[in-house]
Amino acid sequence: MANLLKGTEYEEAYSTDLSTLDALGTDLTTRINMYTPLYYLSDYYEDGENASTVASYWRIRSGISQGDTALSTEINLALALKNYGIESVDFATVWGQQHVKAEVTGDSESNFISWINDCLANK
Repeated sequence: MANLLKGTEYEEAYSTDLSTLDALGTDLTTRINMYTPLYYLSDYYEDGENASTVASYWRIRSGISQGDTALSTEINLALALKNYGIESVDFATVWGQQHVKAEVTGDSESNFISWINDCLANK
């Protein structure tokens, strides 16, 4: 992006934004990496892989009719977890639901609590 903006009226603003630290002293690149699970799961990001302890159990629900993110986002996360060696990845897409609280049956809160209890019982 820096190369694209070089010589434009946006070059200085872009450089300033990248170098700005938040109240905790964290730069933009670090904040973006912290927000991106694939940073910690993929060897594409040489500094991120193995930089944290990845949870052993994952439950991902994705509504087919969501509008705030692409379905491939959750699919990529589930595949990256499997490739990383996480065996307990409970992934499902839910027809006719949106991004939040997508469930085939029941309600998201009860289903999530039940899933946690199952994980703890099988640990």
